Amino acid sequence: MYQVILSINNNEEVAVLPAVPTDLGPQLPQNNGTYEGLSGDYNTLGPMGLWEMSIASFFPVGRRYSFMPADAWTDGWKYVDFFERNRPRMLPFRIIILDGNGVCRMNSPCSVDQFEWHVKRNGDISYSLTLREYRFVSGAK
Repeated sequence: MYQVILSINNNEEVAVLPAVPTDLGPQLPQNNGTYEGLSGDYNTLGPMGLWEMSIASFFPVGRRYSFMPADAWTDGWKYVDFFERNRPRMLPFRIIILDGNGVCRMNSPCSVDQFEWHVKRNGDISYSLTLREYRFVSGAK
């Protein structure tokens, strides 16, 4: 079973998502271009763009499901608070994805571009989250 971990400000606060969707992974664009030559169009290979990922799942409220990782919170409102409190700080988050053997498949800084939540009939909180790669700006070397 995969695990998705989000943190803020170098692990100042860490949230282990309680339920990982069945389809999970980034979209990896490349900024290729096209130019018109004498004998037709040509494709130019450009730099890699910023990856994006959407996650839609739920946060439990007041219960622990059998599939949840041990470190996941059972109070879904803590997750809502985690995102709503930290997004205005304008610090990058970090996403870590571990496979079923604990091997790290992704470890990357990111922004939370969109976060929506709704209370379900059973009291749990459904949510959708859109993440985008964050690249730190470095000076000339």
